[in-house]
Amino acid sequence: MTALVSWCFRRAGVVLVLWLAALGGLLPAALHTGAAFRDTVVLPAADSTLAANLLRSTGSGGAGERVVASSPDGPIDRGPGRLRLDALAARLAALPRVVSVDPAPGQVSADRRTAVLTVRFDAPAADLGQGTADALAATVRNADGLTAGASGELAAMTAAAPDLGNAGIGLLAAAVVLLVAFGSVTCVLLPVLTAAVSVGCALAAVTLLSHVMTMPKISTEIAALLGLGVGVDYALFVLTRYRQGRRDGAEPAAALAVAAATSGRSVVFAGVTVCVSLAGMLTVGLPFLTGIAIAAAVSVLLAALAALTLLPALLRPVARRMKVRPHARAVGWARLARSVTARPGPYTLAALLVVAVLALPVAGLRLGVPDATLDPPGSITRTAAELLQEGFGPGADAPLLVVGTGGDSVGELREALRAGADVGPPAALPGGVWLLTVVPRTAPGDPATGELLASTRVLARILGSPDASVGGVVAARADFAEAITARLPLFFAAVVGISVLLLAWVFRSVLIPLTAAVMNLLTAAATAGVVVFAFGAPTEPYLPVFLFAGLFGLSMDYEVFLIARIQEAWRRHGDTRAAVVDGVAATGRTITAAALIMALVFVSFAFVDARVVREAGAGLTVAVLLDAVVVRCVLVPAVMARLGAANWWFPRRNAVVAAELAGSTR
Repeated sequence: MTALVSWCFRRAGVVLVLWLAALGGLLPAALHTGAAFRDTVVLPAADSTLAANLLRSTGSGGAGERVVASSPDGPIDRGPGRLRLDALAARLAALPRVVSVDPAPGQVSADRRTAVLTVRFDAPAADLGQGTADALAATVRNADGLTAGASGELAAMTAAAPDLGNAGIGLLAAAVVLLVAFGSVTCVLLPVLTAAVSVGCALAAVTLLSHVMTMPKISTEIAALLGLGVGVDYALFVLTRYRQGRRDGAEPAAALAVAAATSGRSVVFAGVTVCVSLAGMLTVGLPFLTGIAIAAAVSVLLAALAALTLLPALLRPVARRMKVRPHARAVGWARLARSVTARPGPYTLAALLVVAVLALPVAGLRLGVPDATLDPPGSITRTAAELLQEGFGPGADAPLLVVGTGGDSVGELREALRAGADVGPPAALPGGVWLLTVVPRTAPGDPATGELLASTRVLARILGSPDASVGGVVAARADFAEAITARLPLFFAAVVGISVLLLAWVFRSVLIPLTAAVMNLLTAAATAGVVVFAFGAPTEPYLPVFLFAGLFGLSMDYEVFLIARIQEAWRRHGDTRAAVVDGVAATGRTITAAALIMALVFVSFAFVDARVVREAGAGLTVAVLLDAVVVRCVLVPAVMARLGAANWWFPRRNAVVAAELAGSTR
């Protein structure tokens, strides 16, 4: 590690050229090839998939999009409204790959102001591609006097990527914190520039990867969110240790070598730990989540690489001119640590009370995909959902498609279902397949709609036919949530187990990694509670998976930085309580400053249009601040003081060697 960082410092020009070449090569390549993001979730054994396959076998498997139009100044089925609707239907029929469009006015609402036209394409949405989806969206938006939207899988592909302009505000706020902490413009620019270059390369790489594997659109936002947060942090830790060396009188090269041997190693371990935690998402076994995990891991690895190569190169021309403030004694942090270690019981209870209060709303956690009324304002899917709800009722955007073959009692099934929903007449399809369209009387995200789906599936097999299946958007979303929920125990066990083993290997301790895992679980519960309280239910099924993996990875950063200094002090004098005070005094200011910077970047994502990105930004903000301030600076010191020498027990531990250091942040 020291050799790599020192070489990058000596060969700054070469390193800068290599990074600029990487950025200059990846960005044009990504712009030239474009993105091939896919938000489709493949669940071969799911009931909704079986229903879709059965419909496809009858020739009805092409995308069926519902275009909803509303006339603001009169009825839509006659007069000027009808003329505008006819013109819209003609433009829809002229779109590529369109097979048919319902004759106008189609399905009309009771107030005669809203109409629904079904547009059928010759292939499923996943096969039609982004170009067809964009053409549909452009036609719907250009409705000439009508308010129009579209509902369906193809329409869902037109959701624009969230505006990441707020990330710049987050970086600006982080720069202010850096300026206050370091008192030097150069020290502000170096971490920000390092993070920006690494994230630029990561986003381009993710775009290129979308052509060879399943990458959902949200991958870029997740990669940017994590990359900017950890990128500034990793550079900050290396730069902090370098400045300490310069403050102690070392030459730039020597100070950087010490920083590489201590903070540099911690950055490597932290980056690897984040990636290993994200890799736990692969245990869920869904390409959708695998794409998110790989995108986030690429961004984190590039951020760590930039902190160890690009930062030293940028540091070379300004190393001797950089202002270094005299070292300020961490009196406040030492006083806090002495107070915590003197009264570990009350401080532990107070910290747990804070976590418990934040975690209370987690009891209302319900996994599911929110309906389109929560899509970004102005999107055609949200417009359609609002128009359908106003004109036809809350469940109009959530039809259940019941399909089967050879049933002799479909009429009986229809009558049974009509007790809890609006059911259209049976439709006979080629190949002896029948279709019932069941429209719930409650909103797509309402728990009652989920109960209707479950009862419909049971009745369909009993009264319809043994091979009957229930499909539709709501059914597919429910199957997605169920698939993730079923795999959550394995995912949690993998992430927690790997984290415990890594910490046990680094610190040669049994209790330290176990207590860290328990504290991380508490923080995860508090984070989920805040997300549920702020955004309500349902919560996207994959969000807890990402938040849990990201939280465990990021919290290991601060755990390593803090425990490494505590262990270093303990090896010097063997007094656990004094070592805790020394470790908190040495790292408290840096950890909280780093957490504040990361939180400022994360919170900037809490104001974008996409709900899931807002949830991730808000959740990670709470997680980082809670972990750095309450857990690492209060709960960890209190528990370690209570455990005493037991913290350092490890089977067959050899005598402690003073040179065996895991890293440091100062």
